Amino acid sequence: MHPINYKQLGIYSLFIVFAFFLASCKGLQKDTVVYFNNFESDNLANIIRGKIGAYNGSRVIGRYSQDGFVLRLDSLPIHNMLQISFDLYIHDTWDGNSIKPEGPDIWIMNVDGWSAIYATFANGQFTTYTQSYPVLQPEYNPATGFKFFDNKPNSNAIKTDLPGACKLQKINGGTSLYRITRTIEHTTSTLEVGCFAQLEDPDMVNKNCNESWSIDNIKIKTIEFK
Repeated sequence: MHPINYKQLGIYSLFIVFAFFLASCKGLQKDTVVYFNNFESDNLANIIRGKIGAYNGSRVIGRYSQDGFVLRLDSLPIHNMLQISFDLYIHDTWDGNSIKPEGPDIWIMNVDGWSAIYATFANGQFTTYTQSYPVLQPEYNPATGFKFFDNKPNSNAIKTDLPGACKLQKINGGTSLYRITRTIEHTTSTLEVGCFAQLEDPDMVNKNCNESWSIDNIKIKTIEFK
């Protein structure tokens, strides 16, 4: 008879408990994609102030500068959380945390009226400005207002060598691409997502060419925990 290896027995028991725990967790979460749009079919259903443009061989929503769009959905399935993901293109010369008249240049996403993203971006071939992203919200002091975090330009961008869209058209490094995902608590059957920007530029005549943005591959997913 072989002696009992209590160490191995303990590890085996823990493995059985862990396997049982994983098995019991199956089916506890239900993910449902309730919206997806890559804009290749020029579909602007459910979008207010939507416009379709072309960028780098793809259809996108945009370009926008100071303005933006609102996406509204209803009849969402029962859920506890919501995940919003998309590709954000920052085009041409954004001045990040700089002060007026050049900046700050802020990109905004609101969900059902509350701020999900309020962050500055710095972009351009030779920019020395800082940006707050990937920090999603600034600090706020009632006496002094918003204070944005200082991060390097293009922080957390997945591509920084794309051509510009207007002012830096055909110049690599004129656009940066960010892949953004926000998961939030959400239970109502309706959803409103607004995407906007607050951009400062002393060259008001060419502002839309100097600083703009666009979005691609919007996906919205409900998450239900049973």
